Amino acid sequence: MSRRLALALLAALPLTMPACAAEKPPQDRQTMPFETGRLDIAGEVFAPSEVLDARALPDVNGKVGIMLTLTPAGARRLETISGSLVGKPMLVALDGKTLAAELIRKPLVDGVVEIPGRWNLTEGEALARRISGRDPLPDDLGAE
Repeated sequence: MSRRLALALLAALPLTMPACAAEKPPQDRQTMPFETGRLDIAGEVFAPSEVLDARALPDVNGKVGIMLTLTPAGARRLETISGSLVGKPMLVALDGKTLAAELIRKPLVDGVVEIPGRWNLTEGEALARRISGRDPLPDDLGAE
């Protein structure tokens, strides 16, 4: 199953739980919440609930970037924001610290923000968790 399809399916899942699932969830790596920071994209605050996935991605130079995948509502906001910034830099900040200021060449319509690598893997994973409040989604939904 492609990653985009998997993310789309996850976004479509109901947000309610059956009564039997309302009991205390197991405290594994996927459900344990992490402290989140304030994510600003072009001066607009995005809540952790608008971030479907945040993950550290190593590049060919050994540096690690961050890839953010937003929920459908977050993606629509991002498209509007980035559309107004074509030809200008779009500032991405966490807790007031700039993570990136990349030139926008066209509106970002897929809800994905790629922040170029400048961290090591440990730092990148910590930043991704701080943005989303959780571990990244598995690459394969069959994996647990």
